[in-house]
Amino acid sequence: MKSINKGYMLGEQKLPILKDISFSVERGEYVAILGPSGSGKTTLMNIIGCMDVMDSGEYYLDGMPIHETLEDDLTEVRNRKIGFIFQNYQLIPTYNVMQNIVMPLLMRGLTYEEAEQQCIETVRLLGLEERIAHKPSELSGGQKQRVSIARALVGHPSILLADEPTGALDQASGKDVLKLFRQLNEMGNTIVMITHDLNVAQSAKRIVRIVDGKLIE
Repeated sequence: MKSINKGYMLGEQKLPILKDISFSVERGEYVAILGPSGSGKTTLMNIIGCMDVMDSGEYYLDGMPIHETLEDDLTEVRNRKIGFIFQNYQLIPTYNVMQNIVMPLLMRGLTYEEAEQQCIETVRLLGLEERIAHKPSELSGGQKQRVSIARALVGHPSILLADEPTGALDQASGKDVLKLFRQLNEMGNTIVMITHDLNVAQSAKRIVRIVDGKLIE
């Protein structure tokens, strides 16, 4: 990212949220973006995740110039290059574990059988084999987050983007998820984690702080 700026209209004035942000994440890094509520970290996450567009600046994701990409094409970028892990899991309650995990692959046009076959290894990695027929309501918070992580992983994205991934978990489950993140990073996955919690951020290998829309490294 180079000189990223973003603001929102408040009445007739534009309120600046991100102010001239420049930073880079190398392939295989595990980076935490740490900041309090109102610091601009959610806006930054939305731009990293191609869910929002910047007002000015340059953003290259896996070599692709996102700042030159049409909004209509960003859906495919999100599906192929970014694995999202949310604080509240974003699981479909009427689907079982396997149906939730295969969603990104079905969106790419795979048949259910092809998608399921491609997911088996990830399901095993996350210890979910005995849970694949369960609905989210039958899972603990930690298990729901593992399903969310599995869904993010199956498409082999360029980055895993985690938004407050332990925010809804008890302390023990939160530690398990952070341990899993370290294992995934050691396997070569690039992880960018957004958090307000210093203890959570310290599990990453590098911390970038955001304060009042500016990055401090």
